[in-house]
Amino acid sequence: MKFTTHDNDRVVLANGIRTPVGQAGKAFAEIPSAELGYLITEEIFKRSRISKEEIDGVTAGEISQSMRAPNVARVIAVRANLPLSSTAITVANNCVSGFESVLDAARRVMIGEGEMYLSLGLESMSQGPFVIEGAKGQTKTATVEKLMTNWADAPGLGVKVIDSIDEGLNDPIRKMNMAMTGEIAAQNYDLRKKDLDDYAYQSYKKAYDAIMAGKYKPFIMPVQTTEELVENDEFIMSKVGMVENPARFDKAGAIFDSKWMNLKQFYEKYGEWINKPYKEGESEAAVTLFNACPRSDGAGAIFVTTEKEAKRLGLDIQAIVTGWGMYGTDPAYMGIGMAYSMNKALNAAGLKFSDMDSFEIHEAFAATALGTMREVKKSYGFDLETANKEGKVNPHGGTLAIGHPLGATGIRVLLNQIMNFKLNPSVKRSIGTICAGGGVGGAIILEKP
Repeated sequence: MKFTTHDNDRVVLANGIRTPVGQAGKAFAEIPSAELGYLITEEIFKRSRISKEEIDGVTAGEISQSMRAPNVARVIAVRANLPLSSTAITVANNCVSGFESVLDAARRVMIGEGEMYLSLGLESMSQGPFVIEGAKGQTKTATVEKLMTNWADAPGLGVKVIDSIDEGLNDPIRKMNMAMTGEIAAQNYDLRKKDLDDYAYQSYKKAYDAIMAGKYKPFIMPVQTTEELVENDEFIMSKVGMVENPARFDKAGAIFDSKWMNLKQFYEKYGEWINKPYKEGESEAAVTLFNACPRSDGAGAIFVTTEKEAKRLGLDIQAIVTGWGMYGTDPAYMGIGMAYSMNKALNAAGLKFSDMDSFEIHEAFAATALGTMREVKKSYGFDLETANKEGKVNPHGGTLAIGHPLGATGIRVLLNQIMNFKLNPSVKRSIGTICAGGGVGGAIILEKP
């Protein structure tokens, strides 16, 4: 596939930045996602010093769009005084939404629909609303006024209150939440709890060390809240004790080794997606809260344009987009789609795994990250686990430590790829990959400019 414009110009990423990643319910809890997106939009123009009139369109990736900001890309564009004539579209492909925002802009640039796009990724898991279901069908609760008056009677009328975030983390077809898909990966790829804890610890340590060394600083816009100036990713900075004492990972119990559900019950319920039988005394539940990513808030922004246009505007060209691929698997195997999407992207670009100098692999769970590595070796013969030991995978930490603000994670992953270009002279090509609920995986290949 040809990943250039109609006149053979290259598509580039420029001036990308993000907010710190906040922990859900903490620093950014009172800041709507649209506000985070607006703040990062103003900052990217401030740093780049280009005129807002140069923008042909805005793309945004977000999963849980607020009813107060329908098509948040347009809401932010108008609020930030971007040209009213510019296009604006918000895309949602679960956790791949940030990637899709960039790729939507790249496709538009490639076909000549415009030359200069602002791509955003944003999410506030803190502000995911409770949804009231079934009220409008009942006479006593059909309006807000009636519902409030008869609130005590609502449950008896079949009215339900649903947490939109919890519900959104469930697959509606396979009837399983994302933690279950992580455990399926652990079981299918023979990953033990210690394997996952050791991997999570390395993610924590690499991210913490990179933050303390100031490596993230050029790519992060500090955010002033009513109580504090947030300068670093919040979750990992609250887990310094675990970086200093990895034995603390041992204290977290496996999710599917509890009163709620034990591993035998897990196999009985989801065994059709596990490639081996349960063995008493041998099978071990592996996924815990500490080898799973935290819920998060945050936003990121990056310009997507042609190389010629970026040079004309004096932008900081951070990467050249040389390929991408999306690939779907069964929703039960959420996470492993990353292996197939990377292969698809590489094939489309005429490259191999061995051509990549660096890999950014999304860590929704340590199980899905490691499971992806094992699937790559099984299906394509490339040893990503060895590459990880050599420092080529997530060299500055990943989602387990940094956090996962859903629609913003795609921008964060791209910025980690870009950061590694800046810090490591030997890294010329990098591939980033993200998995998403529903079984989708996405991958983007970047080249150092």
